[in-house]
Amino acid sequence: MLFYLTTKKLASVCTSDKPYASYNPTPEQTWALQTWTENDFLCKNYILNGLSDDLYDYHSSYDTAKDLWDALKKKYDTEEAGAKKFAVSRYLKFQMADEKSKEAQSQELQKIAHEIIVEGMNLDEQFQVAVIIDKLPPSWKDFKNALRHKTKEFSLESLITRLCIEEEARKHDMKEEVLLISNNKKNYNSNRNQTPAALKTNDKNMKNQNRDRNNNNHN
Repeated sequence: MLFYLTTKKLASVCTSDKPYASYNPTPEQTWALQTWTENDFLCKNYILNGLSDDLYDYHSSYDTAKDLWDALKKKYDTEEAGAKKFAVSRYLKFQMADEKSKEAQSQELQKIAHEIIVEGMNLDEQFQVAVIIDKLPPSWKDFKNALRHKTKEFSLESLITRLCIEEEARKHDMKEEVLLISNNKKNYNSNRNQTPAALKTNDKNMKNQNRDRNNNNHN
């Protein structure tokens, strides 16, 4: 409790300037100046002791706790604004790739959105759903167009489930297509690898079949 009261009392010097004292100060002015000076000294050292060594060396030259506090506030407010700008830039530039899992990429995009929310900006769920749909790769164009007018029907969880189902269906279709191409190639190579004798035998058999068919038609 004593520490809280002391800290609260010292914190006032971070926002107040040094009291004015005339050439012939009154006892009240003298007391106010002495109190402020002591509190300023303690507050400044409290702040400096909480800094790392490199920051301590850089900021120890400030004359008052208020000057020190203003410098630190400006530094970290600027860094915070930079962090917000960087997170938003990553969110806007993010684009999903075909070769990566859509579920994993959606979760990565959600992490960036969470960083933006933590920084104090609001991103509602429906907006995030619309962004994930928009970030799907060009090969998902038809799927994107089908969902764009249904964003209100999805939560983030249900959208990711839908993406997983669609991705599995596409993988299954691709496997079947690869298998079909492979079988066609095997049949083509099998015909190419037949010996001339086998081809002649096949031709002879076909000629005999045609001759018998013609004779039957003639009879």
